[in-house]
Amino acid sequence: MTDVASMNRKVVFARINRREDQEPLQVRPFGEDMGRFASSHLMTFTQRASGTQPLRRWFAADMKVTASGEFMTGTLGYSENQQQVEFDDEAWSWIKGVTHQAEAGSEQTVVPFALDLREHDRWVAFAPTGRMRPLQFARGFQSVLNQAALHAGLIPVEWEVDLVTSKGMIDAWLNLNPGVFFMRRTVKFSNPGRDLDDDRREMRALLANRKTEEFHAPRGQVMRSETPEFRDKLQGTESGDLDIVLRSRGPHGVTAAVFRTRSNADETFVDDFGANLERGMDSMLRALKEYRASKEGRQARFDDPPEPG
Repeated sequence: MTDVASMNRKVVFARINRREDQEPLQVRPFGEDMGRFASSHLMTFTQRASGTQPLRRWFAADMKVTASGEFMTGTLGYSENQQQVEFDDEAWSWIKGVTHQAEAGSEQTVVPFALDLREHDRWVAFAPTGRMRPLQFARGFQSVLNQAALHAGLIPVEWEVDLVTSKGMIDAWLNLNPGVFFMRRTVKFSNPGRDLDDDRREMRALLANRKTEEFHAPRGQVMRSETPEFRDKLQGTESGDLDIVLRSRGPHGVTAAVFRTRSNADETFVDDFGANLERGMDSMLRALKEYRASKEGRQARFDDPPEPG
């Protein structure tokens, strides 16, 4: 068992989903698209300035496929206009120092990632920072993916990078907060539109790509969160096809806790790699391999036939 106290860099996990517009299309293998993007230097996106938000240029770079062909590592970050001040030694002053303007990234805005290229997996491991939050990474990465697909003239596909939340994380929260009185779930198309349950059949019939519904317990009561019907409503968080919000009632009838999949993604920790992005990519790759192995192990246990009594 690794001592988490000796590990001080967080790794968060997501999944890349390709959501075709309503009808499933025949598309190239995922790894082929990613290899094409990496070699073409098309993975860039300009985020326009708005309000107090400065103009930012996003880049996915340093992308290389491992010898096995199953993984890719790289960096994602944004540059922005920064004012840099040199300290004036003679005047012993910051105020009198020479000021420079530069468009640049920093240790806080450029992070390493690793990507599983297998068609039915597409997991992503990345290291967020104070200025590169998990949701910000996801939105930035999907923006450069969609821009690259547009420049490459590929079949229109909506690429999304979705944070993933394991059932075990939700179960742990429910064990601590059993008094759930509210649920909001937002269903997205699975990719590439193959899973047509009742929710998605309804979405397709209405030409919608999202379905949000809410469930409220009667006043002063709580839901039956242990039932199969409740559990079925949680299917999809592990693949990024479902966003969930749960609210639990405390002993005095007020909201005691809130669970959101968007802020409770799967995560682990690795040794701090500082500003060394190359070492960071290696760390992301190791973390991703362990994550994939854990998922395969859980699936294998689920698929194993019961032992004879």
